[in-house]
Parts: sequence; structure tokens; C-alpha cells
Amino acid sequence: MTLTAILPTLRASIPDPLAAGCWPAYTRATTTDLVVDGVSLHTLATLCGTPCVHTAQATEPVVVVTAVGDTTTTPDGRRVLVLDADLGRAGATWPELRLVGRASVARLVPTVVCDPDKARLAQVELPADLAVGDVLGVPCAAVGVRGGVGVRGGAGARGRRELSRGTRPAR
Repeated sequence: MTLTAILPTLRASIPDPLAAGCWPAYTRATTTDLVVDGVSLHTLATLCGTPCVHTAQATEPVVVVTAVGDTTTTPDGRRVLVLDADLGRAGATWPELRLVGRASVARLVPTVVCDPDKARLAQVELPADLAVGDVLGVPCAAVGVRGGVGVRGGAGARGRRELSRGTRPAR
């Protein structure tokens, strides 16, 4: 357990630590963003829409940027987030799923993460104040993402655009 998990208000001043082996080599966290190879994931989502994929070196994991499409609570009190990306075959490192674009000082709560069809993908600890439209980044196995990120409608379905070397919207 990290200090920012114990004292969530610290997330406004220091970023949550990253598991170095899970992210591309030149990834750094800020309090409100993740920067991969000099590319801000928040800016990437703003330019491309979500979901989109940032590729680093060919042998490294890729990072998928996705948004919260819906959030609900089950009758037994479990929190459920529905993402706008189908990451079922992407090899996502779910414990590293991160909020991008703002700092949350809310406590971490167990959250069930689902694909657009509401199929369960994982259960992770995420800030309690996540809402529809919040942007998230998650490292994924490079092989799984290149053929395994699906889009079902939404902003990311606008078609493929190359923005910069190593960055591409998901299909």
C-alpha cells in the first residue's frame, strides 16, 4: 500500500508511484497526467478522442487511453465502471489503471471494470469520485493491443488518424 493510498489528499501534491516494469521505459507520472515518451496522455485523448493507443518501442508495453462511459452501483453496493474500449484481449495490467486529466483526492474503493458490453474485465482499486467522461490510462501487452482493442461507438470511433510517430487511435 502506498502513502497516496493511505492519505488520498497527497495525490494533489505528489503522483501515485508507477510499477516501473509495467509501463514503457520513458513514462513518468504527474499529479494529473501520465507522460509516455514525452507525450501527455491527457493531450493525446483531447486530440484523438478515446479510446486511443500510444505505442512506445516495439518491445515495450503500449498504453491505452480510454474513458468512463457509465458508472453504476450494484444492489450489493459494488461500484461498476463501463469503459469505452473493449480491452478483453489487450493484456491490460489492471492494477496500473490510472486517472488522467485531474487529481482525485477521493479514497480508493473496489471497482469492477467492464467493457462497452458490460462484460467484467477486472476489479481494481480506483478513486471513489470517478465519473462519466473521466479519462484513464492503462499499460497493455503490445501484441494484444495491436489487434485487441475494440471500439463500440463513441468519440473514438471517428476513424484512424496518425498524429505522431508512435501514436495512433484505436480501431
